[in-house]
Amino acid sequence: MYYLGSNKNETSESQRLSELKYAVILPTYSGHMPLAMEFLQSYMCLCTDQSKIDFHVVVSDSNEVIMFQDAMKKLKSCGPTYSIFPTPVMNIHGPKPKINIINMFDILPPVLHSMTTGKITGDDTSALLKERGKYQYQTIKKMSAALELEYDYALWLDSEAIAVQPFSMRQTFDAYVKAPTIWRSRMTNDDFMRRLIGAAANVLDRSMDSFGPAFWNLESVEWIFEKDMIKDLVQYVEKVHKQDFWTAWVTHGGPFEVNLLNMHIQARKLETTNPLFTKYRIIETEREMQKYGMVEPAKAVIDAMIGTGLLERGYKLLAVPEIVPKFSSMLRENGQSLFRLDDLDVGPPEAIDRFLLETPINIICSGAPPLHSWWEERKKSI
Repeated sequence: MYYLGSNKNETSESQRLSELKYAVILPTYSGHMPLAMEFLQSYMCLCTDQSKIDFHVVVSDSNEVIMFQDAMKKLKSCGPTYSIFPTPVMNIHGPKPKINIINMFDILPPVLHSMTTGKITGDDTSALLKERGKYQYQTIKKMSAALELEYDYALWLDSEAIAVQPFSMRQTFDAYVKAPTIWRSRMTNDDFMRRLIGAAANVLDRSMDSFGPAFWNLESVEWIFEKDMIKDLVQYVEKVHKQDFWTAWVTHGGPFEVNLLNMHIQARKLETTNPLFTKYRIIETEREMQKYGMVEPAKAVIDAMIGTGLLERGYKLLAVPEIVPKFSSMLRENGQSLFRLDDLDVGPPEAIDRFLLETPINIICSGAPPLHSWWEERKKSI
């Protein structure tokens, strides 16, 4: 007699994951288009399953649609190597990625037209940018696309991203879906952070007393989210404020979408047995880093961090080379393969190499420096 229960469960889970529709949502604008192209070039050559992921780019107006289309024509065919890596065989002289280019105007909620003094057109949405500011303008791009598009899980990605090494995007999503996690910390220590997290609480009609004065939840930069949760967030906000989501969002501070969504998940997890929420883990960054022996060696670096989450700019900890193996273990064992890295001089080059390649980090998803030219200049080999 053989026990097959475990295999059956694994097969069932594998089947469930294979049926999920995954998407990337990347907002950009003319000034960041060269960065977006650098990312797409690396993604085109290093991602092994790009054809299995929907890719949406949200631009500001019809002129930027044309600009992006023209820039796409300049992507180069992938040769046998890319940077320091052999190019995955399916990408050698392969097709360019299929990108759905969206004019922000086409997905803009009607209420935002009526709330904007200036005229918004398909050729010019700058009135919205002028009146709402760059941060809210970016959030409107991200949330409008998240509400409009079809997917099961999607990833918000910044223009200043870069694919690090050969990787599977579906496996990156799968790792998150198997153990969805919200990271939180006690890192709020300046007025900008207090305004953002306070606005998230206001939009949700919650008190910051429930979370604590130093609460912060833009920790992980692996911004994967599910469509059902986005819909639930909107319904919840509309119910508590008795008005449409966007009016509530604007009039209560217009927080970042990640702060808002993560706070909603954490709060609802405590209030309901709905599996939409109960499947999430809530991890406190400081405690997790303590568990992996990272806090004491990096205490001076951590104490000097102002205006940021701990994991959000965790790259600063690479200044302490001895914690690199511990940091890699923490991220790997928690399924984190997207990371922010603003500065290649933050620590010894060999420590940065080891961290990126052995964790492994698949995408530097914000603040990406010229990683591949840096490796080539150093004649780095694998």
